[in-house]
Amino acid sequence: MERNKPRAFLGLSIIFFLVVGATAYYKENGLVDVGKLHMEIASVKSQIKKYYLENNNIRRALVSLNKSDDRVEAIAREQLGLVKPGEVVYEFIDADKLVN
Repeated sequence: MERNKPRAFLGLSIIFFLVVGATAYYKENGLVDVGKLHMEIASVKSQIKKYYLENNNIRRALVSLNKSDDRVEAIAREQLGLVKPGEVVYEFIDADKLVN
């Protein structure tokens, strides 16, 4: 009987650690969920970096617009079609686009 005690203890220890390990791995907030959260964190960090760079580009463009009246005028003319008083606007139509 004394010889079986170490075996029984070893067997129970193995079963205990298997149960604890499986519980830690599969339970809510276990290792599987932690791995998924790490991937989600990496994805969010990537998005933050992308938006940070985009925000910096917009900020630089805004500073450029604030410093240059010529740039504001160019945008007003090209994108909004604005003209100064007294100016004559000529519009050139491509001959291929004319309908007979």
